[in-house]
Amino acid sequence: MGRPKKNFSTASAYVPKKVGSLPGSADILAGSDPLDDAILRKFQRVCNIYGFSKAELPVLEELRLYEQFYRERPHRFKQVCSLSQSQNIAVRSGILPSLLRAYYEHKLFEQGSFQKFHYSGFVSKLDHNQGIVEQDLEFGMEIFGNFGHLAEAQVIASVWELLRSLGLNEAILEINNIGDANCQKVYQESLGEFLQNRKLDLCDACHVHLQNRPLNVLRCDRLDCRAVVSEAPTVLDFLSEDSNKHFTNILEALDELGIAYQLNPLYAGAAGHSRTNFAIKYKVEDKTVILGEGGYHDDLIQNLCGKNYCCFGFVGSLLVLKRLVVSTSVLIEQENLSEVFLVPLGELAAKRALKLFRDLTMSKVVVYDNFGHVGVKNQLKAAEAQKAPIALIIGQKEAVEEMVILRDVKSGMQEIISYDKIVEEVKKRLGR
Repeated sequence: MGRPKKNFSTASAYVPKKVGSLPGSADILAGSDPLDDAILRKFQRVCNIYGFSKAELPVLEELRLYEQFYRERPHRFKQVCSLSQSQNIAVRSGILPSLLRAYYEHKLFEQGSFQKFHYSGFVSKLDHNQGIVEQDLEFGMEIFGNFGHLAEAQVIASVWELLRSLGLNEAILEINNIGDANCQKVYQESLGEFLQNRKLDLCDACHVHLQNRPLNVLRCDRLDCRAVVSEAPTVLDFLSEDSNKHFTNILEALDELGIAYQLNPLYAGAAGHSRTNFAIKYKVEDKTVILGEGGYHDDLIQNLCGKNYCCFGFVGSLLVLKRLVVSTSVLIEQENLSEVFLVPLGELAAKRALKLFRDLTMSKVVVYDNFGHVGVKNQLKAAEAQKAPIALIIGQKEAVEEMVILRDVKSGMQEIISYDKIVEEVKKRLGR
């Protein structure tokens, strides 16, 4: 009796090692997390209401874009991820640089006096302390062109509406005006002189800011530095007449909109910001979380292309928004994900439902279809979860007789309607 032959196919079978996501990254899967879905939908809805057009920007950019964008913030440039195979290409660390680049590269300033864009997407930055790449889901709104304080107020109002729709009613709007370049120059000379006399009370990072941009000392969150800053002169005393008038107008516009704000004369945005600066904050127990910041970005776009185009906007984090919603236990009202839920029962019914799906979508009705082998009870439960007001049921009998059962999902009432009349009946029920 010979020795048994080895099963080489089994012995050498490849067993793949499971690959997980990178530390510091996140996945956004529509449908698997209702909260992610709700936040993104509400953001899109608010942007549509306020007339912001969608901007899709590339994930990869020339490294030089960020080198110029972060010219006055070298610590942020050090966090930019460049591809090891090419030091001239970088993974985006922020979407605003790409939007500003696209605006002047495509000469959008020639297409109209006033334009509005919104954006969202993942951004990445290097965390040198932990040795990982951190990702965030960034969102923002930006306006370009010939606009005034009322357009600024609309940008702030759109952010405020998003927070209200998410139930974050305790959000705090801090606002200030740091003036134009001339105002800042005069103010920073005075601020720098004051801080030099208190230099021993400041941290090492603020010592560096004193040499470059004293305004950055106002952004330090160390308690010792905050104590020094609280006694510093404020920028409002150094504003020109035009800047002062502009700031008064924006505050009056916010009053008109009923948006509460806190005037913070010691708040300054990041380098490259000017005039109106604002931040959205939220207090959770003894901590203050910054949801995002906004202001004029004229100086930033000038760093990129050498020309000054008027632009104003807000940049925030959708992941921070989500964490706040979770921590505050706010219940977000789910919007209707679909208007009609198709419930086919059997192969012949599924074929007829496929045609019905086409007819409904051609009439601009939002339809959720399930062509899998699932029982009617489970499908009707799914219709409730989708917030669909109408379910259309087609069984074997209905498919043969060219009829459709129309069911009111909320009440459970249903009636049989002929196939050739179902689309118009659905539109009538939806108020079309």
